[in-house]
Amino acid sequence: MSSGRVFRFGPSQSHRTNRLFVFLHGCGATAQSMIPIAFKFQARFPSAALVVPSGFDPEARGAAAQDWYPTRGLNADNHRERVAAVLPDVEDLVRREQTNFGVPASRTVLVGFSQGGTVALEVVKAPGIAGAVVAFSSRFARLPANGTHISSRIHLVHGGFDSVVSPVYAERAARVLVGLHVPVTLDIVEDLGHSLTHHAISLGSLRLLQGIYERRRATLH
Repeated sequence: MSSGRVFRFGPSQSHRTNRLFVFLHGCGATAQSMIPIAFKFQARFPSAALVVPSGFDPEARGAAAQDWYPTRGLNADNHRERVAAVLPDVEDLVRREQTNFGVPASRTVLVGFSQGGTVALEVVKAPGIAGAVVAFSSRFARLPANGTHISSRIHLVHGGFDSVVSPVYAERAARVLVGLHVPVTLDIVEDLGHSLTHHAISLGSLRLLQGIYERRRATLH
């Protein structure tokens, strides 16, 4: 069902909710564009509740397409500030849905594409918001500084031919995260531009599943 500009879907029948996935769409897209991707993740995680919100940019409201932060006049100097301005609202949204579904942060996953992935990567710089991020064709607004503690596992999936957000950003992010001892995976998909394909989505959900099992195995030893 939808409530305003947020679509919510419970887990598959006969499953009790024990995970929460929040999907953040790309620039100039809609929440509806992420719903098929959300169901592909739920096929691998049938006990997950799905939350698919629309972007917050007030300039885009009323139009079909939405953004998370304004893109008019966006440049390298103001990008960081514009992203930072929406993070409190994103955090409030995630925490509200965690309360709604009774799911803790450790079992919450943020899945973002492009601008939505940037928002997801930035919001988990604050601890205790989500256990993992799957970011497609995304970049940090600002790479994490030395000493930054990120408690989330980060899975980066990027097109090798992405001309909108260069894969160099994902490669740099992975190196920095490794240096910070953050669990991270990076998949560069050959022949993929700035888009989401079934293969890319499957890779992202697979890396997420592998990360969950690795963490579970680590806690058993």
